[in-house]
Amino acid sequence: MENIKQPKTSITIVTGFLGSGKTTFLSNYVKYLLRKHENPSIIVNEYGNLDVDSHALSDDVEVASILNGCVCCDMQQDLIKQLKHFLNKSAMHHIIIEATGIAHPIEIIAACQDPEVVDYVKPPIVIGLVDAPRFLTRTQYTYSTTQLMEEQLEVSQAIVVNKIDLLKNDEHSALEQLNKINSRAPKFYTTYAEMNMSSLDTITNSTIISKDTHMHHHGINSVQYHFSGPIDRQLFYQFILRLPDNVLRLKGYVQFRDKPDETYEFQYAFGLPDYQIIDDDMPLTLVMIGEQLDENQIRNKLDMLQFS
Repeated sequence: MENIKQPKTSITIVTGFLGSGKTTFLSNYVKYLLRKHENPSIIVNEYGNLDVDSHALSDDVEVASILNGCVCCDMQQDLIKQLKHFLNKSAMHHIIIEATGIAHPIEIIAACQDPEVVDYVKPPIVIGLVDAPRFLTRTQYTYSTTQLMEEQLEVSQAIVVNKIDLLKNDEHSALEQLNKINSRAPKFYTTYAEMNMSSLDTITNSTIISKDTHMHHHGINSVQYHFSGPIDRQLFYQFILRLPDNVLRLKGYVQFRDKPDETYEFQYAFGLPDYQIIDDDMPLTLVMIGEQLDENQIRNKLDMLQFS
């Protein structure tokens, strides 16, 4: 690590449950940091081995992906290795870690304070993203999932309450529940994670509350499926509309038979699908994350979809 230069490098951890808007926030935040000439680099963690989110980020920054695991547990050494790689670049001023939606920030903070890197970085700042309407209905999920959602926010130094536009007028007051989880962190209420990013410049590292018992993402698993070619558009839409409630997140790339030369990036969270045509040549693969997913049943349905 002899090439590391002072001053110490800033680290920001962007946390938040699946579909809360972390990548949208990160895209906005990176543009702000670039205007400030902070020369950020990004580490994106995906629970599956398909990287979708990094393609939505700026081409002006270096993005490293840690796939097929969670940096808060089984991939922690990979995170430390990537931190060391970035720290050895003398022009590096800011490293941002976008955690997978089922990661616990406490373990990521621990990785950032590993003896191999702790002397070269500032104490990490945790920014938590929360999907406002889904936060208000979080008790529909299992206890361990609800607890994880709340603990991600509990350890955050700033909380970005996203998708405010999707709330009804009489629901806004219910967001006071956030103060019961974390009264210390300032709250920023946003749509599409758009906010005055300079407000984050004053956020400082405060004492992190460490839980005596760490409930990890028990019961949450992922299924990855690869399509051999274009599929029927209407059958795919029907498949999406019929997804069970225990599917928390779906993302990936598909092509349709009516326009086989176009590739769609498709995302789905909490019953809300989103898709766009992209120019890149990407693998025709879907990754699904949820609570106790029946992998065989999902694969059978996708097989029927592919071969119909």
